Amino acid sequence: MNFFVPIKSNLAIALYLLPWTRRKDALRFYTFCHSIDECVDHSSLTQFEKENFLKTSLESLEDIIQHYQLDQKLLDEIIRGMQMDFTINRYATFEELRLYAWRVASAVGLVSAQLFGADGTSVQKYAENLGIALQLTNILRDVAEDSAQNRIYIPLEDLERFNVTAEEILRGVPSPQATHLFHHQAERALSYFAKADLAWEKMSSRERHLMRPARLMEAIYRTLLEKMQRDRYDVFHQRYRVSFLKKLCLAWHVYFTS
Repeated sequence: MNFFVPIKSNLAIALYLLPWTRRKDALRFYTFCHSIDECVDHSSLTQFEKENFLKTSLESLEDIIQHYQLDQKLLDEIIRGMQMDFTINRYATFEELRLYAWRVASAVGLVSAQLFGADGTSVQKYAENLGIALQLTNILRDVAEDSAQNRIYIPLEDLERFNVTAEEILRGVPSPQATHLFHHQAERALSYFAKADLAWEKMSSRERHLMRPARLMEAIYRTLLEKMQRDRYDVFHQRYRVSFLKKLCLAWHVYFTS
């Protein structure tokens, strides 16, 4: 297997902060996560083929699972999160969405922490809250892309609260109401970033050192969120990215300050 992952990936560039041995295993885990995500979105595969792929996908990680004694329950939760995309394309409440975000992002962060060699209550709280913050930022960035697949991840209770219809989201109709809706989602993401920061402050210096890849992910996604905020969430008309040069600057800052 080729363990080179394009450096343009937000997660991949973060993993390059790891020592080589852990990096190659973390990149394999990243490849696994990317492959099951791609499987779910693959239009030419039947649901049966997708489900079968997910059921057998963990076999590719058996040696890593054994070597690092990865938590099997967390790995199963990641698969369950991917399976939710087969049957759910709307979330009525934030609590329902939070379960999805925990499975596809927080659980990934917790497994990643094990691969990094980090453990402890503060590490776990950091990974859980950061995962939700990252996923909420992703959801906001990908509103148009998801709607093209008839998916709306923003909770329907929030749409109702801000007087935005599902049809407006699906058709990509900008409005002051939609801007307020998106701002609410951004504020929610920021609240989870803040919770993650509280956990970061309680980590030991060793734990912070080991968790530098996650800290870089936080810096990249905070920058992404700030760009959307400055544009008043023009998510229907542009795909937001953080430039490679900016990522390098953030990586330098995290490497020398964490």
